[in-house]
Amino acid sequence: MKFTRSLCIGIMLLSHASYSQENRIHDLAFLVGDWEVREDNEENGWWEKSERTIQYALDSTYLQLDAKAISSSGKERVYRWYIHYNSKEEQFEMVSIFSNWHKIQLDILSWEAQTRTLTIQNKANSEEFHERLGQLVFNKDFTTYVWTGENKYGDPKDPSIWKYVEKGSKKVD
Repeated sequence: MKFTRSLCIGIMLLSHASYSQENRIHDLAFLVGDWEVREDNEENGWWEKSERTIQYALDSTYLQLDAKAISSSGKERVYRWYIHYNSKEEQFEMVSIFSNWHKIQLDILSWEAQTRTLTIQNKANSEEFHERLGQLVFNKDFTTYVWTGENKYGDPKDPSIWKYVEKGSKKVD
């Protein structure tokens, strides 16, 4: 009897965790769709334009972003992001994969619905120094955003700093 009760409780907890993951990823449903984006680094006179498509993946437990980009130097790249809600850690996590970068990037995302702000901050990486922090602030109808941020990398005592402003607009049919 105790085994059956424990088994039933275990199944209920697992199904709740799966439901929780799906439910929480839907907090970011406004991201789903097609976006036109421009990132600028005014200090370096550099820009990049990209088209992004965001959709649900893996039984709606992830958001998948696929992008094609071209920079002011004429370089093209593609990249993919996966966003997931980790119910154990109670946080959104993002994995970024770039065609022009040798490392997979891991970030933590914090969503603040009242201010429509999505904060992105990288996870600690023991291999090399790299800090990433940025905030995407969305308009009231979630059709545009401004992402202000910076990446620090290299020597932790004297890092290179990449400051950027990215503006995105959702394509409306």
